[in-house]
Amino acid sequence: MGYIENPEMVRVDFFKESGKWYTTIAMKWVSYSSTQFLIYDVFRESLRAHFKESGIRFTGMWAVCLEPYHEHAHPLMIKWDG
Repeated sequence: MGYIENPEMVRVDFFKESGKWYTTIAMKWVSYSSTQFLIYDVFRESLRAHFKESGIRFTGMWAVCLEPYHEHAHPLMIKWDG
């Protein structure tokens, strides 16, 4: 389920508005359980936490995570608003 050796790390691909692939990042997923948050909320919070640390922004791009670290994992795609 995870990415690399740490299962909490996930791969996220970013795509431009046109659909062209832009870049891939590895980020830490903030919560495995769905008792508090829905999977899309956890995805957004994980992105916020990652970008708060790195200072990089991909505003207006599509963020895709094929294998989230979540008990109800399925591929996710959201438009990242920064």
